[in-house]
Amino acid sequence: MADNQYRIGIDVGGTFTDVVRLNTDTGELDSAKVPTDYADPVAPMLAGIGLFGAGVSGIGSLRHATTLATNAVIENKLPHGVLLTTKGFRDVLDIGRIQRPEAGIYDFDIDNPQPLINRADRLEVVERMDARGDVVIPVDEDKLRHMLRELNSSDIFGISISLLFSFVNPVHEKQVSEVVSEEMPGVYVSLSSDVSPEIREFERTSTVVLDALLKPVIAPYLETLEQRITAAGVPSVWIMMASGGLTSCALAASRPVNIVNSGPAAGVLASANLGRALGINALITIDMGGTSLDIGVVENGQPVQKFEGQIAGYPLRVPMIDVSAVAAGGGSLALVDEIGFIQVDRESAGSVPGPACYGRGGTRPTITDADLLLNRLGSDLAGRGGFSLDRVPAAAAFEVEICTHLQIDVPSAAAGVLEIIQARMVKAIAGHTLEQGLDIRALPLLVYGGAGPTHGVELAEAMGMNRAIIPYLAGNFSAVGLMLCPVRWDSAAMVMRPAEDMSDAGLAEVLRKLDSEARVRMATTGDEESGLVTHWHAHMRYAGQSYDLAIDLGVPWTARPAENLISALVAEFHTQHKRRYAYRSEEETVEIVQIRVSVRGEEMEFPAPAHVQGDGAAVQTGQRDVYFTGVRENRQASVWQRPSLPGGTEIPGPAVIEGEGSSALIPPGWTATVDRFRNLDVRRD
Repeated sequence: MADNQYRIGIDVGGTFTDVVRLNTDTGELDSAKVPTDYADPVAPMLAGIGLFGAGVSGIGSLRHATTLATNAVIENKLPHGVLLTTKGFRDVLDIGRIQRPEAGIYDFDIDNPQPLINRADRLEVVERMDARGDVVIPVDEDKLRHMLRELNSSDIFGISISLLFSFVNPVHEKQVSEVVSEEMPGVYVSLSSDVSPEIREFERTSTVVLDALLKPVIAPYLETLEQRITAAGVPSVWIMMASGGLTSCALAASRPVNIVNSGPAAGVLASANLGRALGINALITIDMGGTSLDIGVVENGQPVQKFEGQIAGYPLRVPMIDVSAVAAGGGSLALVDEIGFIQVDRESAGSVPGPACYGRGGTRPTITDADLLLNRLGSDLAGRGGFSLDRVPAAAAFEVEICTHLQIDVPSAAAGVLEIIQARMVKAIAGHTLEQGLDIRALPLLVYGGAGPTHGVELAEAMGMNRAIIPYLAGNFSAVGLMLCPVRWDSAAMVMRPAEDMSDAGLAEVLRKLDSEARVRMATTGDEESGLVTHWHAHMRYAGQSYDLAIDLGVPWTARPAENLISALVAEFHTQHKRRYAYRSEEETVEIVQIRVSVRGEEMEFPAPAHVQGDGAAVQTGQRDVYFTGVRENRQASVWQRPSLPGGTEIPGPAVIEGEGSSALIPPGWTATVDRFRNLDVRRD
């Protein structure tokens, strides 16, 4: 077997660990799906690899996305830490933006989350830098050392440093960091000028606090992961970031805030990659797994990116693929509320005990149980690591939790649950896409995740869309994306100048410095510098505005000053502002707030398997009555096995196409066609 013939992608989710193997010589994809082990996340990875015939033989690299950082924040399992900030600014985390959370704007029982660092652990440093980066008050090292020596260092695992105007001049933060290293060796330290060198004191401080508190969680995990995987015989391990790029374990450990929400990013990047292969430059993506529905947008052949988000209510300012999540997955729990209505809880059954039909002790009904009872799922989950589903405990869960309270039968209860979860998902997709100024009716919906193909075409139908694409190995599609991702590192610099006061040469100098900074950091990954390409964009706004737009001209940085870049940026800003806010003004001053650079390796083209255009005919394996939400009744549906379908096969709905790790539902009035990538291209008749 050839060395480095295979790439492995592993996406550790809340319910399952998805393992996908790509044969880089033939384009063939294999998959395995094993339950996630929260106590030892590495064990399911090795078990999944072991399900492939060759094991680790011939594997060149492993690419990994983890929910460990995300879960640590959501579940409030972060270690004790300290914040060092400029004197007079210790309450920034409490004051925030003086806004109520969007989800609870009219609900006075909901409030913003408590700061991750208690007020007593926010220490004020005597120092001051002005807005131009000039020193007003030097750092008082004696007082700083005295404060640090009074701390119980054995109880502190992370220290975050966020000083005023450090994004203009970081010298004071670096000085404070050196003192901390001398006084408290071994404690993890994060600087806001490294993690998020940007304006907005609250968001910058929140981001660096998250980074510092995640380091004690992520760094040991990544060290153990790399040791165990390389000891098993895999030569290199790469970690997925929320930006849509890969980095080394060492760099990921040094900036763990960058890997929050990295799993969903891989799926959207894979969607953009597949879309380009199909000649589609704009589409909507949904990833419905066991816990959540993740929604993304692809425009101009690339995932839409953003540079500010939230995790569990805490602001986060790092580059990330724009993914919106709603609690709607196969494991979402159904219940009857106190006033007698069916509701779908935001809590998930997870992998333990899982849905009732898994037969692992779950007693509460879930979306997966409803799908099984209404014949939308078969009893056997095909593929490596698959298992049988049991209708008996699923029916019992519905009977006890819903039917006895409402005096209805099990099929009616299951159908009601599906109608409710569909309404939640339609609302979430519409909201996320409308924020982008998109009319989605003319766009395809690319559907993946373990539960996505069962619900995706019906969602497209409910939203007035006419086309859905269900990729091969849809249940493991985020893991497929990991194998296509390029290496990447980002750098940023504040500018805060009117565009008219900045020259093309001045912009080129900023880009040159940021490009050099990113490449120096990436040198530790061992990636070939000759294959790297530098992308860049500018954050811009009208003078006086509080927020900005990211403007990307699609022109890579080539280390040669280009002409008319400033004027092109301004023109594009006016266009994008008009699209987003229905307003533009040629007379107002346009400011360049910040410049960002993203240095990336080569993104692999989507693999096309050689034997998909088989000569054999598709064989129908059976029929069964299936409930469809669009017509709100049972219909006799044909049943097919997806792995056996040759290219060009057309299957009219109603139909069920069962595959490895997922089951696709084709409603009446739709037809699925198998394309050259083994996708199901589903179109309204």
